[in-house]
Amino acid sequence: MTKDNTFGKKLKQIRKARGLTQEQLAELAGIHEKHISKLELGTYKPSFKTLNKVLSALDLEVDKLGLSLKEVSVNDNPFYIKSMQILNSATEQELEFYYGLLKQGQKASEIFGGN
Repeated sequence: MTKDNTFGKKLKQIRKARGLTQEQLAELAGIHEKHISKLELGTYKPSFKTLNKVLSALDLEVDKLGLSLKEVSVNDNPFYIKSMQILNSATEQELEFYYGLLKQGQKASEIFGGN
C-alpha cells in the first residue's frame, strides 16, 4: 500500500456513494474487479487508459478523485496526458494538423539519426 492513497480512498468513497460494488464499477468501466480493488487499496495507480475508463464509468473528472497527474503510472507522464486530452477533444481538422506535425518530427528524427 502506498503512503498517500488519496485516489484509492476517493474512488472507494465515490463508488460507495453511488451504491456500486467493485464488481459493478469494474463492469461499467470494462476492467477486472480485482483491478478496482487494487486501485482502492493503493496497490496500483491507474494508467491513463484505466483512469479514463473509471472516470467515464463514474462520469467524473480527474480532480474529483483527488488524483494528481503526477501519480499516473509508467509511460503516462503529465505531458503525455495533456497531449491525449488535447487530442481527445480535437476536431478532425486539428487532428490532421497534429498528425502533420508528428510526421515532420518523425522525418527530422530520421534525418538526424533517430529511430
